[in-house]
Amino acid sequence: MNDTKWNEIFKAFFYGIECSEDEKLSNLQFKWTTKSLNGFIYSDTTWSHFGSDSYNDIEWLKIDTTNETKEIVIDILQKINVPGEISDDCVYVYGNRTDVDYIQLTSD
Repeated sequence: MNDTKWNEIFKAFFYGIECSEDEKLSNLQFKWTTKSLNGFIYSDTTWSHFGSDSYNDIEWLKIDTTNETKEIVIDILQKINVPGEISDDCVYVYGNRTDVDYIQLTSD
């Protein structure tokens, strides 16, 4: 995945949520974890730290979700059109995998 897509993720979560003027959105916590290609794992809840080293090194991004945040996360990532997987309590975005589908909101 290219830097443009990673930047879109950063902007959506940092400017669109964390720095939002909407208190309901800005008060939501989104714990995220990245794994680099060399195996380094980094976790945080502050999006200002996301991708501070290099987007090229990201193997995957995991965003933990709750019942309150899951649809928000999926909606953001679906609009950006990124490859990933959705599980019960998190969403993975993959940097270099080509064997996964793009994230889509599924109906229950």
